[in-house]
Amino acid sequence: MFYKIILSFIIFPSFFPIWAEKPTFQYLGKAYDLNTGKYLYSDNHLEFFANGKHLYSEITYKDSNGNLFAKKHIEYDKNPLVPTFNTEDFRDGYLEGADVKGKQVRLFYKRKKEDAIEEKTYTPLYPAVMDGGFDHFVREYWDRLVQGERMSFRFLAPVQLDDYSFAVEKIKDEDWKGRKAVYVKLEIDNFILKRLIRPILLVYDYKTKRILQYEGISNINDENGKSLKVKIVYDYPKEILAD
Repeated sequence: MFYKIILSFIIFPSFFPIWAEKPTFQYLGKAYDLNTGKYLYSDNHLEFFANGKHLYSEITYKDSNGNLFAKKHIEYDKNPLVPTFNTEDFRDGYLEGADVKGKQVRLFYKRKKEDAIEEKTYTPLYPAVMDGGFDHFVREYWDRLVQGERMSFRFLAPVQLDDYSFAVEKIKDEDWKGRKAVYVKLEIDNFILKRLIRPILLVYDYKTKRILQYEGISNINDENGKSLKVKIVYDYPKEILAD
C-alpha cells in the first residue's frame, strides 16, 4: 500500500539528517471509509526536489476535525523504489519504518508506545518496492504497465519484518472525472492467497503519471489500532493538472 496546504513539519533527528531545501510541490489526499463513505482523515504531502530529482517528502495526517495525529518522513534520493522512511502515530505510539543502506534494509516497528522496537536487517530480493516507492515504481515502468504487462516485485512490510511477492497490472483505460486515466490493481502474487485477499485498486493520470485514487487497506489504523479500508481521492494544484 499505497498512498498524503499549508503545513508545518517535523524532522526525525534520530533517524534522518536535517534538510535545507524548501518544499517544491504540495498536494493532499482525502480518505473515506470504503464501506460507509464517511470522511476519516487527510494525508498532506510536501515534496522536496533538487535538479528535478525527488529527494524526500514530509507527510502529515489529520483527522476529520483537522487535528494532527500522525506524520511520516520518507527519503527517495538514494533508492526511490526502496526509500528510507519513518511513520509515527501519536495516538498510540505506533511506529514503523526502514533504514536503507546500500542493498541492506533495516525494518523496524512497534505497535504501541510502551512496546520495544522489533527490527530485522537483511538484503531483500530484487526488484523490491517499499511504501511510497510504489509510485516511483509505477512511473519508472510506466510504458510497460500501460501496455498491459503484469509486473512482479517483492513488497517490503516493516510491520511484518519481511517481504512478499506482489504484482501490479493494468485493468483498463477509462476517464476519471474528465481526465484520461489508467486503472491498475495491486495484489499478492500467489495463486491461492490472491483469492482470499482483496486487491488494491489504483487510478493514475495519463498526463502527469500521478495517483488520482486509491482503494484498499490504509497505512493508517483506526483509534483502536485496527486496519482501515479506505478510498482516498487526491487533490492537486490546478496548474499541475491543467491541460
